[in-house]
Amino acid sequence: MGRLAKWLRLMGFDTLLETDYPKKAFAEHVGPERVFLTRTRRAPAVHSALRTILIQANDPMDQLVEVIRRTALRREGLRPFSRCLPCNEPIAAVAREEVAGTVPDYVLENQESFSRCPKCRRVYWPGSHTTRSLEKIKEIFEKV
Repeated sequence: MGRLAKWLRLMGFDTLLETDYPKKAFAEHVGPERVFLTRTRRAPAVHSALRTILIQANDPMDQLVEVIRRTALRREGLRPFSRCLPCNEPIAAVAREEVAGTVPDYVLENQESFSRCPKCRRVYWPGSHTTRSLEKIKEIFEKV
């Protein structure tokens, strides 16, 4: 489920991952407005107050297709690259000067825009991975 969570965050969704919390603390952070995704058959009974989707697929891309179909997500509603992948915080644009010394010199010289996570301070910039990820998202939505 970790790779599915990464892709949901990459697409801009506020995505909590149970493994990011100490044991039993996860439930405290899950409000009724969330959709609970699980591969464990007993989990819906434990989290009965939540809308639960039991994920069947093993492959993260197939899992993503399942989620999109079951939740009726629309490609127009995505905000790709707006969240930090490790910690889920919304990222914010920062000036090039603010990231000097924290990114490779080549990147600093060749990129115009940067974003940073306010929590973990990770820096993001558009690169070849951005184009590949957007293409993958397009392919996924074509399957739906």
